[in-house]
Amino acid sequence: MNIQTEHRQPTTGTTAYDKVYYPGHVYGHTHPNHLAAIATVYGMQPAAVERCRVLELGCGVGGNLLPMAFQYPDSEFIGIDLSGATIERGQRNIAALGLSNIKLLHCDIMDVDAAFGQFDYIIAHGVYSWVPPNVREKMMSIFKQNLAPQGLCYVSYNAHPFSHLRDMVRDMMRYHTRHITGMKEKVGQARAIVKFLSEGSKSNSVHGAVMRDQCNRVLKAPDELLFHDDLDQGATAFLLHEVVEDAGRHGLQYLSDSDFSRRYLAGYSEEVRATLQRFPESEFMARDQYQDFIDGNGFRRTLLCHEGISLDRQVDLDFITRFYLLSSTSPRRPDVCLTDESEMEFETQDGSRVTVTKPLLKAAHLCLGRAWPRALSFTELLDGARTLLEGRQTGDDQRILTEALYILACSGEISFLRSPPFLVKEATDHPQASLLARRQAQTGPLVTNPLHQTVQLEDDRMRQFLQLLDGSRTIGQIAAEMTELFGPTIQVKQVDDAGQPAEPLLLSTRDSVDRSLATVGKLGLLVA
Repeated sequence: MNIQTEHRQPTTGTTAYDKVYYPGHVYGHTHPNHLAAIATVYGMQPAAVERCRVLELGCGVGGNLLPMAFQYPDSEFIGIDLSGATIERGQRNIAALGLSNIKLLHCDIMDVDAAFGQFDYIIAHGVYSWVPPNVREKMMSIFKQNLAPQGLCYVSYNAHPFSHLRDMVRDMMRYHTRHITGMKEKVGQARAIVKFLSEGSKSNSVHGAVMRDQCNRVLKAPDELLFHDDLDQGATAFLLHEVVEDAGRHGLQYLSDSDFSRRYLAGYSEEVRATLQRFPESEFMARDQYQDFIDGNGFRRTLLCHEGISLDRQVDLDFITRFYLLSSTSPRRPDVCLTDESEMEFETQDGSRVTVTKPLLKAAHLCLGRAWPRALSFTELLDGARTLLEGRQTGDDQRILTEALYILACSGEISFLRSPPFLVKEATDHPQASLLARRQAQTGPLVTNPLHQTVQLEDDRMRQFLQLLDGSRTIGQIAAEMTELFGPTIQVKQVDDAGQPAEPLLLSTRDSVDRSLATVGKLGLLVA
């Protein structure tokens, strides 16, 4: 690790983040593999994620950056944050994992200079809206000065028009809690006043509908998020064009939103689609701005690159054939015939569903689901689907699959990556779970898999089970230890098709271990 300058400690004293810890999370849209895929689609030549430099502004405890560093040991990761207590906590996590390719610095954004060097990917999630104007100006300067020629910046922020509604309720909460300093009381009173005002508003009025919607959001928000994001006095929302125009003054240009599916227009009326499609390539940002107005969008994940890069906005139908494909799809009824035109319904982990009839597409969805969490190249997927159809193929197979995958990728139903994630699904004789996940499971139920996803473990038994998957034990030894800890039989919670609790399943500990290994594999937590 080569940081080319000594960095003085910030002199601003403690921050609100020193006093109230903001939990570290992973954000999939910030991952270099995802960013590289989006950049490649639009004609850029981004750095390979296996060997790149990444800078995160406002990294907090390193919850987003540390899993990246764990996954890519030959890449370099730098995070900076103004909260000294948060950085110290992150540094302890780095030391516990023995990582040497990541450094978290207690540093002011204003102190980042050319000595930091250039980065292939710069991330600023949840910072831009919550810092003063001079710091936002500095962030844009960093994006320009410290970005590699084919580099990519990710910057997220609260956006209008939806934030006008959010800000209305924020004003109410901040007024009501203006004399309260303690976090718990401040958050509690903020929720109480919104609930009171929501219930007191007229249910048949526009204002009442807005209040009820915002009340639902406020009641569901974690305490720390509500305290830092909504009750922060300086939080500012922007229209997309304002941020892009500011970037333009610094020699940067708008690439796209980090969510590729936002460009998909199938969900709009024919008139809206026709109007948005008339925007020329030179007004790509304007189209996205009008789309925000239509959607009432309230949060933006904006990607920026250097203004001199020539971008290609025309996405070819066959672009998907150049990426690794990923989907957690599974059949609702596995007994449906593959070789005829009968309907077959598939469901993903997030609950979305798709129905297909063509044999090739039914087989392709099965292949993707069975491979999950491993990503498949287009060729692997096509060959796998043909194998499931017992070698049946036609000259139209590639075209049919390409067209279907194009729609699924554009709509966000499948993910596409530039590089395959390092994943192993099957358990070996000495199964081993990710060291990162095992460390995380020691302190809570939320762990991170190599797909940069947050996974929630079912219960303390599963957390304990994960600790035993260190590669030193056979499956039999793991079963013996689980029996000693939890007894010879285990009850497994069940739900019916409607998602309601059903009669628990009683399993032997050995059967439970086999079942848990399959679950851990499907969650992407097993490694080689």
